[in-house]
Amino acid sequence: MIADFLLDADVTGQAHDLDSNFAQRHPLQIAVCLRNLVAGQDFVTVEFGGRQIVTQILDVDSRNARFVFDAGSMAVDNSALPAARQLTFRSLPGGIRTEFTTQDATSIVFDGLPAFEAPFPPLLYYVQRREFFRVQTPVLDPYIASGPYADGGSFRLELQDLSLGGVALKTADERFGSLQSGTVLRDVALQLGSFGTLRLDLEIVAPRQLTTAKGDRRFVTGCKFCATLGPAERTLQRVVTQLETRRQALAPRG
Repeated sequence: MIADFLLDADVTGQAHDLDSNFAQRHPLQIAVCLRNLVAGQDFVTVEFGGRQIVTQILDVDSRNARFVFDAGSMAVDNSALPAARQLTFRSLPGGIRTEFTTQDATSIVFDGLPAFEAPFPPLLYYVQRREFFRVQTPVLDPYIASGPYADGGSFRLELQDLSLGGVALKTADERFGSLQSGTVLRDVALQLGSFGTLRLDLEIVAPRQLTTAKGDRRFVTGCKFCATLGPAERTLQRVVTQLETRRQALAPRG
């Protein structure tokens, strides 16, 4: 079981210059973001009590919601760090801004060297070039979007990818390919496999077409959700988390 942890009021109540849309809240989502830093061997700055060290995330324990990071180069900073009330981590690997605040780090030995261990943060901001964290949807058992055209008839399309902000739909349907940016698709049913079906309105924001190797035309249409998701957001968070966790598990390890 993923360890439960309390949200500290001093941490979660901070004024923050990052949009809450970028905030990862679920421990599995946070674990995925931290593992990306481990895999990329990315450098991270840690600010605390007027001090700063440059470190790297060394290990992520999603079961216990804890992570390990390397000690800094200055002994005086390493001595002061465990007493710090808050630790703010920042990194910018590949243009992806990662930022979070946690507390109560403890000194440990990891692989025979000095290191620190700390609990997962209650929030982790993971800001990609795109507004939301986007994952590819299954190919063999695809998720489906279906609904009515405004002027009659209906469509049934496969999802290409998914985020908390919207979806990308793919089809060979010429009629769908003619829809323009700003078109709103009402009462679309998103069939998400074992997660069930959500009904949402979609606004087309990025229609494009491509040609396959056989010369066939295909249409890929980026859509955003028209309104706040409400209860649907939790379902979408679970879908995104599971898909990304599965992708990470299947990715080749160097």
